[in-house]
Amino acid sequence: MSFNLLRSLAILGLAACSCSCAERDPTPASDNLDKRPNILLIVADDLGFTDLGSFGGEIETPKLDALAHSGLRLANFHTSPLCAPTRAMLMSGTDDHPAGLGTQENLVTDKQRGKPGYEQHMTDKVVSVATLLRDGRYRTYLSGKWHLGLTPALSPGARGFERWFALLQGGGSHFDESGISPRDPMVTYLDQGEKVSLPEDYYSSDFFTSRLIDMLVADTGQKQPFFAFLSFTASHWPLHAPDELIDKYAARYDDGYDVLRQRRIERAIELGLFEPDISVSPTVTHLAPWSDLAPDQRTLESRKMAVYAAMIDRLDWNVGRLVDFLEQSGLQDNTVVIFISDNGAEGTLMEAYPSFVPWLAENYDNRLENIGRQGSFASLSPGWAHAANGPLRQY
Repeated sequence: MSFNLLRSLAILGLAACSCSCAERDPTPASDNLDKRPNILLIVADDLGFTDLGSFGGEIETPKLDALAHSGLRLANFHTSPLCAPTRAMLMSGTDDHPAGLGTQENLVTDKQRGKPGYEQHMTDKVVSVATLLRDGRYRTYLSGKWHLGLTPALSPGARGFERWFALLQGGGSHFDESGISPRDPMVTYLDQGEKVSLPEDYYSSDFFTSRLIDMLVADTGQKQPFFAFLSFTASHWPLHAPDELIDKYAARYDDGYDVLRQRRIERAIELGLFEPDISVSPTVTHLAPWSDLAPDQRTLESRKMAVYAAMIDRLDWNVGRLVDFLEQSGLQDNTVVIFISDNGAEGTLMEAYPSFVPWLAENYDNRLENIGRQGSFASLSPGWAHAANGPLRQY
């Protein structure tokens, strides 16, 4: 499986448009256009293979599980291991190099810098799927993370999206406009190309979903089908979630990441995602067994995994809001829903990254009781990320 899936849907939509436009007599083309399927693409950020209940996880994800069990679960679907290259391939249907994102911007080497394939934005050598669908008389929408260019000429509006609200960078705080690195301490949100500030009650997954629903509501009654891209930043670090959901998962992970990984693998096998004799990858070489961690370290790790689970729980709730909207609007039966993660769970411990250590100490409150709240900055550690990817290799 590859990202040609999305481009194939676009081509089918265009083919249907060509047929309907050719059948002008006796039925007007506009009456046929609304028979083509809507396409709803939902992308999670750094979600692990077994994080959803329908893939072996214990996190409560009833809305996504219902979609998965009523459709197709793809157990052999490949993405890049990096955010921006995955999104470039997803939007273009090509390899990430022709699309200009052969690797992530912070990983470009001196030998690669300035060379074709490493422009660090989606280039004009490729046509986006949104442009194809817009030209085929689809309405096109985006809400959430973009990560394919920082200037107006590289924005979603320049790549086929008619209505859009976007975080331009690769991530940010889930509560405010704080950035995710010393290099980008603040992030940029654009609404139809205009820079905007976030409301005080902002939480990323809630706001992105609400904005997309608002866009669809504004065009209620339109004849053309839509292509809508909901691009979450959850569950990308920093780990942030509402307090009540963190409390919901408190102590659930006290048994540790070794036990969690084994439970998830067994459950994924029960669900038919893997054969019972699957070759399970070895534990990450530099990873300490849970039993070797000091008690205070186990407490911290359990808290971080609880926040991560809470983020995914909230993402699922928001997918439910969107599905409910489709049902209430009579759109569900004619909408293709695609849900993927841009890559597997991220296991780089950012709190220990050399350039991050002084920046975090100066700007964030990472006391145990504050982890997950606004003003904290924590990331998922390798043990949990490895568990989130089930029998797959590392993270």
